[in-house]
Amino acid sequence: MIKKIFFVANAESIHTAKWIDYFIDREYDVYVATFTKGNKTKCKNIFYLSSNGVNKHGGNYHYLFKIDALSKLFKKIKPDIVNAHYSYSMGLISLLAIKWAKIDTQFSVVCHGSDILDLPYTFFDKINQYVLRNSDKIFVVSDQIKDKIEEFNIDMQKVFVGQYGIDINATQNVKKDIDILSNRAYNSNSNIDFLLNILEEYNKKDLKIVFVLPLISDLKLNEFKKRYPNIEFYAEVEYQKMIELLNRSRVYISATKSDGTALSLLEAMSLGTIPLVSNIISNRSWIVDSINGYLFNGKDDFLKKLDWILHLDNTKCSEIQTLNSELVDNRANYSKQMKQIEDFIQ
Repeated sequence: MIKKIFFVANAESIHTAKWIDYFIDREYDVYVATFTKGNKTKCKNIFYLSSNGVNKHGGNYHYLFKIDALSKLFKKIKPDIVNAHYSYSMGLISLLAIKWAKIDTQFSVVCHGSDILDLPYTFFDKINQYVLRNSDKIFVVSDQIKDKIEEFNIDMQKVFVGQYGIDINATQNVKKDIDILSNRAYNSNSNIDFLLNILEEYNKKDLKIVFVLPLISDLKLNEFKKRYPNIEFYAEVEYQKMIELLNRSRVYISATKSDGTALSLLEAMSLGTIPLVSNIISNRSWIVDSINGYLFNGKDDFLKKLDWILHLDNTKCSEIQTLNSELVDNRANYSKQMKQIEDFIQ
């Protein structure tokens, strides 16, 4: 029997598109409800609940006004599975809509990181606790998220910890002509200003440094371009452009204070770019310091290890690249990971 699966998710996100497209390819009967204006998924059964779009900075209160509309969709379609992405937002409205529709369905939530670890207000913990306690299955992308939701007194038997994976192939023999690359959203959790101030001090050499800063305002982006003329800045770039930049880079840097497993870290590892990342739980799940990348604590440690990486010989670079390629294939292969998720979600 073909199962109906209903996603409540950002249809413009490449992260949620990975989920949606997988189940379409597996010939499920797939539906999507979204608050975005566009659609980057393969799904044709899509419902645009609002023209307001998704504000990635928060304040998406208009979600709450669409619970009734979502419940009517659930009642009409009667999905076997409802899968919501981001706990306290789309997870909350999905749970309430299921209750209002009074349908019998398997309800699952995907926690991507910021919805659990980087909350705008403390009362969102209570919302997350309510949503996750009433979920049949929970997907988290890092141990750091798992540790946090364990505090909610959740039955951990219903929690899947793991990445949904990546599916990219490095273009062979690409010149590594970018020395340092950062690809993290511009917010307080990413510590972008910390990195820029360090690199401005460090960059007495002729290094090519690139920052890709999703969520940054035009005003702030222009300010950075004037203040740091030796650094190349982008706001959001197309996914293939991002892969190209990573493929050309020698070092990938991230100074996040908390995180899920960043797909950009996995992509960097897969593409032979050496990671230099903050010493937090989620990064330690993938990087063993000085073995397949480098973890740092504070400014001095960052500068010391950045200097080490930039002066690594070809043999050590090749060792790290081989280790990371094998690690990503074993633990973050898209088709393998999604098959595990598919089996778990039933």
